[in-house]
Amino acid sequence: MRYFSTRDANLNFSFQEVILKGIAPDGGLFVPEKIPALSMDELEKFSSLPYREVAFHIFKKFEVDIDDETLKFLLSRAFKRFNHPEVAPVVHLKEKIFLVELFHGPTSAFKDMALQVMPLLFEFSLRELNRKREDSGEPALHYMILVATSGDTGTAALEGFKNLENIEITVLYPKGGVSDLQELQMITQDGFNQHVYGILGDFDDAQNAVKFIFTDRKFTQYLESINYKLSSANSINWGRLLPQVVYYITSYLHLVKKNVIRVGEPVTIAVPTGNFGNILAAYYAKEMGIPVEKLICASNENKILYDFFTAGVYDLRNRKLIKTPSPSMDILISSNLERLLYHVSGETEYVRKIMTDLREKKFFEIEKSIFEKLGEIFYPGWVTNDETLSFLNKIFRETSYLMDPHTSVGVKIAEEYSAKNPAIPIIVASTAHWAKFGIDVYKALHSIPYARDKNDIPELREKSGIEVVRMVAEQTGKSIPENINSLDKKKIIHNRTVPKEPLKIEEELKKIVEG
Repeated sequence: MRYFSTRDANLNFSFQEVILKGIAPDGGLFVPEKIPALSMDELEKFSSLPYREVAFHIFKKFEVDIDDETLKFLLSRAFKRFNHPEVAPVVHLKEKIFLVELFHGPTSAFKDMALQVMPLLFEFSLRELNRKREDSGEPALHYMILVATSGDTGTAALEGFKNLENIEITVLYPKGGVSDLQELQMITQDGFNQHVYGILGDFDDAQNAVKFIFTDRKFTQYLESINYKLSSANSINWGRLLPQVVYYITSYLHLVKKNVIRVGEPVTIAVPTGNFGNILAAYYAKEMGIPVEKLICASNENKILYDFFTAGVYDLRNRKLIKTPSPSMDILISSNLERLLYHVSGETEYVRKIMTDLREKKFFEIEKSIFEKLGEIFYPGWVTNDETLSFLNKIFRETSYLMDPHTSVGVKIAEEYSAKNPAIPIIVASTAHWAKFGIDVYKALHSIPYARDKNDIPELREKSGIEVVRMVAEQTGKSIPENINSLDKKKIIHNRTVPKEPLKIEEELKKIVEG
């Protein structure tokens, strides 16, 4: 199968080429030439298979150009690091609402679901490329993985690419714009190829800088002169998205195995959404044949996607990023929306036009026919900061299930939708372990408004983030993943900050590749 740019179908490459490139040469995102179909018979067959084998079959449906034996080995290796035998277990929360828990990986967030897989595929593809280069007398190629993160991607990418051959990874996160625990996870990463910077701006500044650097011909030519190339571990990379499709398929199959539904009966899927990659993976699962009645796009106070799905206009003008208790969703430029708009319109020229409008005019408006198609697929909703925390508290009191604030956003909108459509089960993507957001979870459980600063809460004033997590665990009887509980015993390795200007970031990258 070939993959081409959302902005130019003539730019097409193989899976291995796409995973190495990350983003298309014209700034577009890679999409598959077709979305393969799953039959009901295949779904029946998959329902009895372990997670890694379902993943293998889904990768083969997309005709990934890696031999079967190697692909099976890499997938097996990736999923060994998860602390649950089902990898992504599904739990019944209440009534018709189920959670697919995506936080059982080494960094306790859903990004592990892809970023334990993608780096191994990336390393294999690079090794294959360098083998060909060696045969032709060319020097080995090195890659710089450049990542903008709103929280969880950074840690998961650092963990996934840790100590891989011929690869350096640099993560940019908004200084002051992630949770205490998310930052601590990143700045204590100890691989020899890891570089972490707090950017003096927000996530969109970091993401815009990454996009600029990728398309800065002068800088990429400099890298090429020393046998380096750039790539990405963000969900703009197709290698990130494909592994995520798997857990929406396995979560559907879980409901089949538990006799909640029969194969062919519909479900609704709710996803707390920021950069649109996670919900786009659910869209691909739907297009492959999973009977999805609706995709619920759940937003926090940065509700640009809610406004888009209700009005058909994506408008960045006069809009500022709002700090929320669900920081991984604090995003205004939802990159993966571009892929969706290609699939719904089917026209690279149209996508190129509206992406140009977004860059130059800071907004675009979609055609009525496309707006109506999206309305058939998506149901948007949004939740305020205080509603996020109060609802988290409500669910804990009702069910004793303790969830993180991102999951709270998803469940809140799912519950609202379920009240109108009570017959259809809803699968909510539970995207992170509650312990990654201990301070806000504490506020939720004690009915403290989100805006109240930690230092204004007497019992928290002298506590570190991990100490607050332990307080919550003691008060609720919940356990803390060891990767989080041991953070305060780790040495802080990365304490660098960098201005948000792309050229300043390029200067730091030069220092890395020059040794």
